[in-house]
Amino acid sequence: MSFSGHMTILDVLDTGLMDDRRERLLEESSREALKGFYSVFKAADDDLQFVLLTGVTKFSQVSVFSGFNQPADISMDPRYEALCGITQEELERCFSVPVREMAESEGVSFEEMMSRLKLQYDGYHFSRKLTDIYNPFSLLNAFASQTIQDYWFRSGTPSYLIRLLAHTDENLDEITGKYYDPQEFVDYKASVEKPLPMIYQSGYLTIKDYNREFGTFLLDYPNNEVKKGFVSLVASDYLNPSQEMGSWIRNVVASLRKGEAEALCKLFTSFLADIPYTMRRKSDERERERYFHYTFYLIFRLISVYTVCTEKVQSEGRVDCIVETAGYVYIFEFKLDGSADEALRQIEEKGYARPFASDRRTLYKIGVSFSSRTGTVEEWKIG
Repeated sequence: MSFSGHMTILDVLDTGLMDDRRERLLEESSREALKGFYSVFKAADDDLQFVLLTGVTKFSQVSVFSGFNQPADISMDPRYEALCGITQEELERCFSVPVREMAESEGVSFEEMMSRLKLQYDGYHFSRKLTDIYNPFSLLNAFASQTIQDYWFRSGTPSYLIRLLAHTDENLDEITGKYYDPQEFVDYKASVEKPLPMIYQSGYLTIKDYNREFGTFLLDYPNNEVKKGFVSLVASDYLNPSQEMGSWIRNVVASLRKGEAEALCKLFTSFLADIPYTMRRKSDERERERYFHYTFYLIFRLISVYTVCTEKVQSEGRVDCIVETAGYVYIFEFKLDGSADEALRQIEEKGYARPFASDRRTLYKIGVSFSSRTGTVEEWKIG
């Protein structure tokens, strides 16, 4: 029942939908229903010795829990951080048989299958101890079907998060990969202008590092399953391309692995041209620059699911990206309203290729000119 109420709030959050009598928002009605449910605990207080609530987003400051004694929040308590997940030690100790069966089915080693499972389902952390936690729902589904797929993300589309992101001036690249005080992401605030707590508490971001000096936490995507699913959803909503994002990303990755630099040029150019002009058209210089940054942030975040991708979002309209595959290294420089030659010259001047001087892989230096007026690639050169 608590899960049903939790989902009801999320489903109607920021939709403007009214109840049957059109007297108040469904969001408010759902909160009142939950408040009534939890008030039962207060009436039974003398008979209760231990109560554990799980799977309930912490709606503090919205009176959901005011119907009974405020529960102790253990969501970031180091003593309980692995209470509802599967640790690396537990995976190796309790699930070695299904892992070995999956490895044999895929024709890979036991170690390789463990690595694949870790990239896909591991990466959650719930306290400053930073104990690795696997998503149990996805992991157990993978064992049951003997296949690595996106089980958790497919179990529910986070449309409410897309609605919340639409209300804020922040993009995902401005939210992820940053250190926060826990007060900024632990407590849900009844304000759609601050989507970070909902994104964190819904499991799409997790703790990745802890700064003991300042008591702050680094937040980012937990694993490939979440990164691919969430970024794909956001990219489809933000860019609204006419061609399917997943298929296009797979074609890009295939070209990267084969060393087909010219094919990459055609794929990028056609994809950006397929974005509706109404999405690409921005009213002022700041918005055009943000569109430029955010477009390539989303694209390379998706590419990074399949291969090594280092992103450096810089000022002055520059986006540097290095993509590595088994046989090739690509150094991209995108220039906003500049020339492809300028982009290539910057790769040389900044020495982006120096770390790969002794690398045996084939190196491509790619300069791209991006037009803020048309929102598409104007020129592409390979050095």
